[in-house]
Amino acid sequence: MIHTSRLTVMWIALALLLALLALATSGCASQPIPGSRTSERSARAEDDVDRFSVYELDASWRDQSGATRSLASFRGSPVLLAMIYTHCTATCPLAVSELKRVAALDPDVRFVLVSLDPARDDASRLAHYAAERALEPSRWTLLTGSDADVRDLAATLGVRFRQVTPDDLAHTNLITLLDREGRITRQTSGPIDVAAIAELHATAR
Repeated sequence: MIHTSRLTVMWIALALLLALLALATSGCASQPIPGSRTSERSARAEDDVDRFSVYELDASWRDQSGATRSLASFRGSPVLLAMIYTHCTATCPLAVSELKRVAALDPDVRFVLVSLDPARDDASRLAHYAAERALEPSRWTLLTGSDADVRDLAATLGVRFRQVTPDDLAHTNLITLLDREGRITRQTSGPIDVAAIAELHATAR
């Protein structure tokens, strides 16, 4: 009886070890947002603290042309923002595809992609990535910055990420809709609600 119990404990321990190894080796894995695979929040239902504008963050970024930019430079139009990295082969391409779908439906929204991997994603790499995916520079801005600024923005947006291998990151696949003043209006890890963007256009008129 004691021998059987020990075998059971050993099998449980082995199963847990295999699960941990699988997690550690999963490159570009999307961490689920708490509550559901696809979650969305509306700023109307949030406390005033969530009306903080990301444009108030004191950070300097470099875009795909090599120019220095601040997030505040996007003030004035709705923005869809996602934090990705160009070597990602799983969730990031899906996020970009969803953003391109919205781009085809709404000519007035702007798109900002911020790299989670600034060590590899310099301006030239971002330019190559944008060209490969036909991201028009008039509407799409790709940004890279310091590790500290990337982490500050990720914390503000609720994006979690960590290095799992020398080449891969595990990260939250989250798209954020900002209003004209850079306030978080909605966030989703699934399809984007185009009607929510239309509401922002309507309230600005």
